[in-house]
Amino acid sequence: MPTSTARTSKKRDAPALSVEQVCDKIRSAILSGKLRPGDKLTEQDLAAEYRVSRTPIREAIRQLEVERLVSRTPFVGVTVTQLRPSEIIELLDIREVLEGLVARLAAKELQPEQRTRLRKTFDRMTASAKSGNVVQYLDEALAFRRILVECSRSETLTQYVMGIENRLRLVGNRTALIPGRMQAAISEHKKLLQAIEAGEAEAAEQLNRERIQHIRADVEKSFSFSVL
Repeated sequence: MPTSTARTSKKRDAPALSVEQVCDKIRSAILSGKLRPGDKLTEQDLAAEYRVSRTPIREAIRQLEVERLVSRTPFVGVTVTQLRPSEIIELLDIREVLEGLVARLAAKELQPEQRTRLRKTFDRMTASAKSGNVVQYLDEALAFRRILVECSRSETLTQYVMGIENRLRLVGNRTALIPGRMQAAISEHKKLLQAIEAGEAEAAEQLNRERIQHIRADVEKSFSFSVL
Protein backbone atom coordinates (compact mmCIF):
# COMPACT_ATOMS: atom_id res chain seq x y z
CA MET A 1 0.00 0.00 0.00
CA PRO A 2 1.54 3.37 -1.03
CA THR A 3 2.45 5.71 1.76
CA SER A 4 1.14 9.26 2.12
CA THR A 5 4.55 10.54 0.99
CA ALA A 6 4.41 8.36 -2.13
CA ARG A 7 0.91 9.59 -2.98
CA THR A 8 2.00 13.20 -2.52
CA SER A 9 5.03 12.62 -4.72
CA LYS A 10 2.89 11.00 -7.42
CA LYS A 11 0.50 13.94 -7.37
CA ARG A 12 3.41 16.39 -7.49
CA ASP A 13 4.91 14.54 -10.48
CA ALA A 14 1.71 14.78 -12.58
CA PRO A 15 2.50 16.16 -16.05
CA ALA A 16 1.97 19.88 -16.45
CA LEU A 17 -0.94 21.05 -18.55
CA SER A 18 -0.21 22.05 -22.14
CA VAL A 19 -1.05 25.49 -23.52
CA GLU A 20 -4.06 23.96 -25.30
CA GLN A 21 -5.30 22.32 -22.09
CA VAL A 22 -4.92 25.55 -20.14
CA CYS A 23 -6.75 27.44 -22.87
CA ASP A 24 -9.57 24.88 -22.82
CA LYS A 25 -9.95 25.20 -19.06
CA ILE A 26 -10.07 29.00 -19.09
CA ARG A 27 -12.46 29.01 -22.06
CA SER A 28 -14.73 26.50 -20.31
CA ALA A 29 -14.75 28.65 -17.15
CA ILE A 30 -15.80 31.66 -19.23
CA LEU A 31 -18.50 29.90 -21.24
CA SER A 32 -19.95 28.16 -18.18
CA GLY A 33 -20.24 31.47 -16.34
CA LYS A 34 -17.68 30.59 -13.67
CA LEU A 35 -15.72 33.56 -14.99
CA ARG A 36 -18.12 36.39 -15.76
CA PRO A 37 -17.87 39.37 -18.13
CA GLY A 38 -15.67 42.00 -16.53
CA ASP A 39 -13.79 39.57 -14.28
CA LYS A 40 -10.07 40.30 -14.23
CA LEU A 41 -7.61 37.56 -15.18
CA THR A 42 -4.06 37.64 -13.89
CA GLU A 43 -1.24 35.36 -14.98
CA GLN A 44 -0.20 34.86 -11.35
CA ASP A 45 -3.62 33.70 -10.16
CA LEU A 46 -4.24 31.43 -13.18
CA ALA A 47 -0.76 29.92 -12.93
CA ALA A 48 -1.41 29.08 -9.29
CA GLU A 49 -4.86 27.63 -10.02
CA TYR A 50 -3.69 25.36 -12.84
CA ARG A 51 -0.25 24.66 -11.35
CA VAL A 52 1.70 25.77 -14.39
CA SER A 53 4.22 28.50 -15.15
CA ARG A 54 3.11 31.84 -16.49
CA THR A 55 4.26 30.98 -20.02
CA PRO A 56 1.34 28.66 -20.96
CA ILE A 57 -1.06 31.07 -19.24
CA ARG A 58 0.28 33.92 -21.36
CA GLU A 59 -0.09 31.88 -24.56
CA ALA A 60 -3.60 30.75 -23.63
CA ILE A 61 -4.68 34.33 -22.98
CA ARG A 62 -3.35 35.35 -26.39
CA GLN A 63 -5.50 32.67 -28.02
CA LEU A 64 -8.57 33.76 -26.08
CA GLU A 65 -7.90 37.34 -27.19
CA VAL A 66 -7.98 36.10 -30.79
CA GLU A 67 -11.33 34.44 -30.03
CA ARG A 68 -12.40 37.74 -28.42
CA LEU A 69 -13.47 36.02 -25.22
CA VAL A 70 -11.03 38.16 -23.23
CA SER A 71 -9.94 41.76 -23.72
CA ARG A 72 -6.80 43.65 -22.79
CA THR A 73 -7.21 47.25 -21.60
CA PRO A 74 -4.36 49.67 -20.75
CA PHE A 75 -3.97 50.24 -16.99
CA VAL A 76 -6.62 47.57 -16.32
CA GLY A 77 -5.19 44.34 -17.71
CA VAL A 78 -6.99 41.31 -19.11
CA THR A 79 -10.69 40.85 -18.38
CA VAL A 80 -13.46 38.60 -19.62
CA THR A 81 -15.07 40.41 -22.54
CA GLN A 82 -18.23 42.43 -21.91
CA LEU A 83 -20.34 42.67 -25.05
CA ARG A 84 -21.93 46.01 -25.85
CA PRO A 85 -25.58 45.95 -27.02
CA SER A 86 -24.47 46.98 -30.52
CA GLU A 87 -22.03 44.05 -30.62
CA ILE A 88 -24.76 41.59 -29.64
CA ILE A 89 -26.99 42.82 -32.46
CA GLU A 90 -24.10 42.62 -34.92
CA LEU A 91 -23.33 39.05 -33.87
CA LEU A 92 -26.98 38.07 -34.24
CA ASP A 93 -27.06 39.56 -37.75
CA ILE A 94 -24.03 37.49 -38.74
CA ARG A 95 -25.42 34.42 -36.98
CA GLU A 96 -28.65 34.73 -38.98
CA VAL A 97 -26.82 34.41 -42.29
CA LEU A 98 -24.52 31.60 -41.15
CA GLU A 99 -27.20 29.50 -39.48
CA GLY A 100 -29.47 29.92 -42.50
CA LEU A 101 -26.74 28.26 -44.53
CA VAL A 102 -26.32 25.59 -41.85
CA ALA A 103 -30.01 24.68 -42.06
CA ARG A 104 -29.92 24.59 -45.87
CA LEU A 105 -26.98 22.19 -45.89
CA ALA A 106 -28.42 20.08 -43.05
CA ALA A 107 -31.61 19.53 -45.07
CA LYS A 108 -29.51 18.24 -47.94
CA GLU A 109 -27.02 16.17 -45.96
CA LEU A 110 -29.00 14.82 -42.99
CA GLN A 111 -28.12 11.22 -42.12
CA PRO A 112 -30.41 8.77 -40.26
CA GLU A 113 -28.19 8.77 -37.17
CA GLN A 114 -28.19 12.58 -37.09
CA ARG A 115 -31.97 12.64 -37.52
CA THR A 116 -32.32 10.43 -34.44
CA ARG A 117 -29.99 12.64 -32.39
CA LEU A 118 -31.83 15.79 -33.45
CA ARG A 119 -35.19 14.26 -32.48
CA LYS A 120 -33.97 13.16 -29.06
CA THR A 121 -32.30 16.51 -28.41
CA PHE A 122 -35.44 18.38 -29.45
CA ASP A 123 -37.52 16.24 -27.06
CA ARG A 124 -35.16 17.11 -24.19
CA MET A 125 -35.33 20.79 -25.16
CA THR A 126 -39.11 20.65 -25.03
CA ALA A 127 -39.14 18.93 -21.64
CA SER A 128 -36.69 21.41 -20.11
CA ALA A 129 -38.65 24.40 -21.46
CA LYS A 130 -41.89 23.02 -20.00
CA SER A 131 -40.25 22.53 -16.61
CA GLY A 132 -38.62 25.96 -16.72
CA ASN A 133 -35.11 24.53 -16.46
CA VAL A 134 -33.24 27.31 -18.29
CA VAL A 135 -29.75 25.85 -17.88
CA GLN A 136 -30.76 22.46 -19.30
CA TYR A 137 -32.74 24.12 -22.07
CA LEU A 138 -29.71 26.16 -23.15
CA ASP A 139 -27.49 23.06 -23.08
CA GLU A 140 -29.93 21.11 -25.27
CA ALA A 141 -30.44 24.05 -27.65
CA LEU A 142 -26.67 24.30 -28.08
CA ALA A 143 -26.45 20.54 -28.68
CA PHE A 144 -29.20 20.82 -31.33
CA ARG A 145 -27.31 23.56 -33.17
CA ARG A 146 -24.05 21.63 -32.99
CA ILE A 147 -25.66 18.59 -34.59
CA LEU A 148 -26.98 20.82 -37.40
CA VAL A 149 -23.52 22.27 -37.95
CA GLU A 150 -22.11 18.75 -38.02
CA CYS A 151 -24.60 17.92 -40.79
CA SER A 152 -23.14 20.69 -42.96
CA ARG A 153 -19.86 18.77 -43.31
CA SER A 154 -17.98 22.05 -43.50
CA GLU A 155 -15.09 22.64 -41.10
CA THR A 156 -14.90 26.29 -42.12
CA LEU A 157 -18.60 26.92 -41.48
CA THR A 158 -18.35 25.07 -38.17
CA GLN A 159 -15.44 27.26 -37.10
CA TYR A 160 -17.30 30.49 -37.86
CA VAL A 161 -20.63 29.39 -36.38
CA MET A 162 -19.13 28.15 -33.12
CA GLY A 163 -16.96 31.26 -32.83
CA ILE A 164 -20.10 33.41 -32.97
CA GLU A 165 -21.88 31.00 -30.61
CA ASN A 166 -19.11 31.23 -28.02
CA ARG A 167 -19.09 35.03 -28.08
CA LEU A 168 -22.86 35.20 -27.65
CA ARG A 169 -22.62 32.83 -24.69
CA LEU A 170 -20.89 35.69 -22.87
CA VAL A 171 -24.40 37.12 -22.50
CA GLY A 172 -25.32 34.06 -20.44
CA ASN A 173 -28.98 33.01 -20.16
CA ARG A 174 -30.47 36.49 -20.59
CA THR A 175 -32.16 35.82 -23.93
CA ALA A 176 -33.77 32.61 -22.63
CA LEU A 177 -35.17 34.58 -19.70
CA ILE A 178 -37.06 36.99 -21.96
CA PRO A 179 -40.76 36.21 -21.29
CA GLY A 180 -42.11 33.73 -23.83
CA ARG A 181 -38.76 33.24 -25.62
CA MET A 182 -38.23 29.59 -24.65
CA GLN A 183 -41.78 28.63 -25.61
CA ALA A 184 -41.48 30.45 -28.94
CA ALA A 185 -38.13 28.77 -29.56
CA ILE A 186 -39.65 25.31 -29.16
CA SER A 187 -42.23 26.07 -31.84
CA GLU A 188 -39.52 27.50 -34.12
CA HIS A 189 -37.24 24.49 -33.66
CA LYS A 190 -40.14 22.09 -34.32
CA LYS A 191 -40.90 23.71 -37.70
CA LEU A 192 -37.20 23.82 -38.53
CA LEU A 193 -36.72 20.15 -37.70
CA GLN A 194 -39.72 19.16 -39.83
CA ALA A 195 -38.35 21.09 -42.83
CA ILE A 196 -34.90 19.52 -42.43
CA GLU A 197 -36.33 16.01 -42.11
CA ALA A 198 -38.39 16.62 -45.27
CA GLY A 199 -35.29 17.74 -47.15
CA GLU A 200 -36.78 21.19 -47.79
CA ALA A 201 -33.54 23.17 -48.00
CA GLU A 202 -34.95 26.59 -48.86
CA ALA A 203 -37.68 26.38 -46.23
CA ALA A 204 -35.17 25.23 -43.60
CA GLU A 205 -32.86 28.14 -44.39
CA GLN A 206 -35.70 30.66 -44.17
CA LEU A 207 -37.04 29.20 -40.92
CA ASN A 208 -33.64 29.29 -39.26
CA ARG A 209 -33.05 32.87 -40.37
CA GLU A 210 -36.48 33.87 -39.06
CA ARG A 211 -35.69 32.18 -35.75
CA ILE A 212 -32.63 34.39 -35.29
CA GLN A 213 -34.61 37.44 -36.41
CA HIS A 214 -37.14 36.76 -33.65
CA ILE A 215 -34.34 36.48 -31.07
CA ARG A 216 -32.90 39.78 -32.31
CA ALA A 217 -36.29 41.51 -32.05
CA ASP A 218 -36.91 40.16 -28.54
CA VAL A 219 -33.44 41.17 -27.42
CA GLU A 220 -33.89 44.70 -28.72
CA LYS A 221 -37.22 45.06 -26.92
CA SER A 222 -36.23 43.51 -23.62
CA PHE A 223 -35.42 45.59 -20.58
CA SER A 224 -32.62 43.18 -19.66
CA PHE A 225 -30.90 44.00 -22.94
CA SER A 226 -30.93 47.74 -22.23
CA VAL A 227 -29.02 47.26 -18.99
CA LEU A 228 -26.43 44.74 -20.20
